[in-house]
Order: sequence, then structure tokens, then C-alpha cells
Amino acid sequence: MNVLYTVDGQAGSMLMPATYLLVARPEDLAELVTSDFWRNHQTPPECCVVHLHSVDNTDLGSFEVRSVTRPVFTAKAMT
Repeated sequence: MNVLYTVDGQAGSMLMPATYLLVARPEDLAELVTSDFWRNHQTPPECCVVHLHSVDNTDLGSFEVRSVTRPVFTAKAMT
């Protein structure tokens, strides 16, 4: 499955097994794609906005994702 997302407005995509959706929360996906995105880009900021706009053809919304102390990312749904 191809996950399409943006991190602070910059587009990205990530391939992952479809079975991951059976156990992952949207916040888990936001953290995972953020980690992958910043691995290939500049130093991550303390906070960024992630929009999961196509996960199995579903828009899962936007998340505020924070990096605390070291690049460990945590996400929460934005209302």
C-alpha cells in the first residue's frame, strides 16, 4: 500500500504492507511517515504538521507531530 502525505506542506509517500492498517492507529502512521520523511531531509523541527491524505484511498486528516529530545515522534489528531 502506498501512503501519500505531506509534512509541513512538503509531499511524500511511503510503501507499507496493507496488513499494517489492521493494527496501526492514524497517530502511529503519522509518527512513522514523519520519521521516514525527516530521515531523508533536513534536521527535524520540534513540531510539524502531517497530513495523511491518502491511506488506502482514505484521508485520515492532519496531525501535530512532535520530536522530543531526540528524533522520536509522537502524534495527536488535530480537531
